[in-house]
Amino acid sequence: MKNKIIFKSIFVCLLILILIGLIFIIFDKAGTGAHIYNPMVLNNYRIIDNTNDCDNNKYLIYSDEKNNYYLNCSNSSIFILWDDGAKDSLEFDLKINKVTMESLIEHGLKVTIDEK
Repeated sequence: MKNKIIFKSIFVCLLILILIGLIFIIFDKAGTGAHIYNPMVLNNYRIIDNTNDCDNNKYLIYSDEKNNYYLNCSNSSIFILWDDGAKDSLEFDLKINKVTMESLIEHGLKVTIDEK
């Protein structure tokens, strides 16, 4: 008799945990801000520009449906230093969608934007 009560209690607890997990997943997919963790949405970084002699030639770094984004030096050496200590090139982080152009501009990246 005690075993049945224990098994029922464990079953009910597991069922509640599964339901809570499903609720978190649904809210995460709906984009309501109840995110569990999304490593691709990061805002804690600094832009490090190691460009020495600028040649003043525009260099395409990103393109979307509406605009082309250019750096003002084709020999730019720009890195992103993340709060966790990682250091990646600007182009690599853009390529893997770790950072967005909007976020980079908000963080002070100087780009020239040309409409398509």
